[in-house]
Amino acid sequence: MSSPETFNPHEKEPCLTELLGQHLYDTKAIHKLTGLWTYETRRGKLRRTTPKGVRIVERKRTDIQYFSNKEDPALELVFEFKKLGHQKSHRDYYVGEEGILRFVTGEYSLRQPLAVMVGILVTHADDCVPPLAQWLNGSEAKTLLYMETVGGKQTRAPSDFFPDESLFDTEHLRSREKAPAHGTIVISHIFLGFPGLPRASVQRGRKQAVRDALES
Repeated sequence: MSSPETFNPHEKEPCLTELLGQHLYDTKAIHKLTGLWTYETRRGKLRRTTPKGVRIVERKRTDIQYFSNKEDPALELVFEFKKLGHQKSHRDYYVGEEGILRFVTGEYSLRQPLAVMVGILVTHADDCVPPLAQWLNGSEAKTLLYMETVGGKQTRAPSDFFPDESLFDTEHLRSREKAPAHGTIVISHIFLGFPGLPRASVQRGRKQAVRDALES
């Protein structure tokens, strides 16, 4: 998108997904996008909380969602966006209860075979994507995210579903009530950056230069 003032790594995450979601909706006819594209779709569960009262519980709001009933069962493909940098806290955010775990132990994409995680890069891809992939191939990730291993690795490249857009896929076991018939969900991982993102080492060097100047 050619709007650097509003579409940049410093913008808040919900604003970025809202901009992209609206752009998809506005241009779907131009790009011949089939199916239904929505963003910030609200969902929940109806639960009786009193003998006479029903409430909506376990509320969720998906970033961007694609729906198609061309196949049986119908496909509900959720795109979950998370900012990703080079720090461990960024990785934890990407994989935790607000990220990947939403599709594993959480309530996202129930009984769906496929979902998409989108990393919004706030530093150079070389600084943040390889460490994430390395961690996803480790034993800690396998246990935390209930990951399947194929050929000794937990990341699979190229992607089986989006080979041109996704860097790799991961597969995760889900509980019986949340999983499709075969028991697992595949997550494709797409990473989107902004022009001119600096290397983390360059950023650290600039900060140190500022500190040195202030101390001199």
